[in-house]
Amino acid sequence: MNRQHVTLLVLLDLSAAFDTVDHVLLLQRLQLKFGLFGTVLKWFTSYLSQRTQRVTVGGVSSEKFKVDCGVPQGSCLGPLLFVLYVSELLELIERHLPDAHAYADDTQLYISFRADSRIDQETAVRTVEMCIDDIKRWMLANRLKLNEGKTEVILIGTWQQLEKIDFNNIRVGSNVVTCVENAKNLGCCYRCDTFINS
Repeated sequence: MNRQHVTLLVLLDLSAAFDTVDHVLLLQRLQLKFGLFGTVLKWFTSYLSQRTQRVTVGGVSSEKFKVDCGVPQGSCLGPLLFVLYVSELLELIERHLPDAHAYADDTQLYISFRADSRIDQETAVRTVEMCIDDIKRWMLANRLKLNEGKTEVILIGTWQQLEKIDFNNIRVGSNVVTCVENAKNLGCCYRCDTFINS
């Protein structure tokens, strides 16, 4: 904002991200990318295998059924395993954007540009849309799903710079997402003209 730039911020929403982690792909990634072998890899294999779950409603429980995907939520290893599983995602994003933030299944894409340049505006939108297209392809290949309907887009800048913007939506997959004036993510509230720590 001090440089008279506007920032296009996209808050991606993943559908049931922790529940859809593919165990085979996760174990392959632990071995091939992070170099876990032998006893350590067997420990993780044991940790993920032969898990079951059941549903209880009103004191009545269903029969147990096998869980062959997902990381255990509420455990200290669940978030860590998820981050290792999606580690390639940030590498993919870096091919398009200079900056991105991720915390577990919350990912924020952002790019700053000069508001008084139509070319900069168009380049920013096109760059973000191409990045999201690649993210969707990667997620499909890795059995994750981007929730296009819950993904939010916000423009952050001074009112003077925001008045120069010629667009108010971007394409997220097959959806057109309109920029919102307020968004909340990881306990922080974003407003198009300010940032509030809540």
